[in-house]
Amino acid sequence: MNRIPPITPVPIQTPNRSMPSLQNILVIEDDPDAAESLSDVLSVEGYNVTTTACVQEALNVLDSQAFGLILTDRRLPDGMIEDRLPEIKSGCPETPIIVVTGYSDLQAAIVAFRHGISDYVIKPIIPEDLIQTVRRIIEKQELEYQFQQEHAFAERLQSTAEAIILVLDPDGQIVHFNRFFTELTGWSQQDLIGENWFDRCIFEDDLSRLHHVHSSIIRSGGHRGITNRIRCKNGEAREIRWSNAKLDGDESESDYVLSVGIDVSDLAEVTKRAVRAERLAAIGETVAALAHESRNAIQRMQAAAEVLALDIRGNHDSEEELAVIQRAASDLSTLLESVRAFAAPIHANLESANVGEIMQRAWSDLQNKRQGRDATLTVPSDHCQHVMEVDISRMEQVFRNLFTNSLEACEDPVDIQIKCQCTDDDIRLSVIDNGPGLNQDQVTHLFEPFYTTKSTGTGLGMPICQRIIEAHGGAIHAESQPGQTVINICLPRTLPGSHDPSFGPNDA
Repeated sequence: MNRIPPITPVPIQTPNRSMPSLQNILVIEDDPDAAESLSDVLSVEGYNVTTTACVQEALNVLDSQAFGLILTDRRLPDGMIEDRLPEIKSGCPETPIIVVTGYSDLQAAIVAFRHGISDYVIKPIIPEDLIQTVRRIIEKQELEYQFQQEHAFAERLQSTAEAIILVLDPDGQIVHFNRFFTELTGWSQQDLIGENWFDRCIFEDDLSRLHHVHSSIIRSGGHRGITNRIRCKNGEAREIRWSNAKLDGDESESDYVLSVGIDVSDLAEVTKRAVRAERLAAIGETVAALAHESRNAIQRMQAAAEVLALDIRGNHDSEEELAVIQRAASDLSTLLESVRAFAAPIHANLESANVGEIMQRAWSDLQNKRQGRDATLTVPSDHCQHVMEVDISRMEQVFRNLFTNSLEACEDPVDIQIKCQCTDDDIRLSVIDNGPGLNQDQVTHLFEPFYTTKSTGTGLGMPICQRIIEAHGGAIHAESQPGQTVINICLPRTLPGSHDPSFGPNDA
């Protein structure tokens, strides 16, 4: 075995290592003098050197310590290194290995490189060259480690930040999004990667505006303050506020758009409710005054119509015209009462009740509407038996409205199914009928006042249901599914503050 001659150390700047184990070097050398010389050369450069005389010793050391580099002789007491490399690599697959040998064997070198060594050095060793080789490999390890750390940090940032991170190509194809996007919307990577963002996740009324914004970012750079709704996998909408920036690609790559989005749905909903409350207050005052003045006029119209009916009895043409007037007066009275009920504050009188019994009573109240109809309501006997605190009459009103809508929308046989998921904290109900279903436009506008899909009606039934549910601290939304209408309701088992002596009427 050739011994490395003594050398005068050449000062070389030791890299700033961010991973402590990178400065640890394991030397496998059975010649004590050669091992000592290698240790001296490497120690002078600031490395921590551990020496072993055979592969088995090295394996024992590798079980308890991490190294940035392994420097090994080829011919060792317990075998040729190329035969033992798989054992060494199994314990430290990422640690680079330099093989030192006095025998130039091309086939052995090929075998060693196939097993993953980083370099092959022929004796006699030139110390300066060896140090440069070690330094190059250690620096590469450091860069890879730093990259891994930065990548891991970016991954942690993406996975823990409560913000959407989205990357689109110039055509709007989805390149990447983070875990929070999946948690918020239900879309998985398999669902959307490679799909068009605008086609899958943007509602039609926002398409033109957002296409223009996307093109503007590709042309000129960033854009902040855009707010729009995105479509979740279940059809729900979330309000997102975006900050966008262009990611410049190199000559072989296109530019991308990086978008960071904050979910402002709750804030948007609070703002919407505040605006709606102000509007309802104004409507309530106006309608209260209008109803007071109109009630007397309508009553006079109805009284006069009844007297007139006596005078024209037998005149069929006149009776038909008078019936039209009476129906119009009745419709006007109903409309005024509906608007008054919608605009009036909701005072929740909370009582403990069984939600299944509430639904059954609401169904019984519609017996006249169901007369002559083939209509069934199915409530699973093993569900919806939990007690909750609600305003019983108000909740019956909600279910009467929902069941009435189903009866009016469905042809016989009418099949209304109730699905229930009850926990200690809340109750989640789905009211599903076999009607024609709702399209996306209907789902979007269903809870807007005066929006209706019926030829007659005020369009206030579903908004009133929403106000009652929200007054109980819950939420209601519709799903767009072909061949059925699905209304989902989530209600807390106990309304926060309901046991507080200061808790009073709930003005929604």
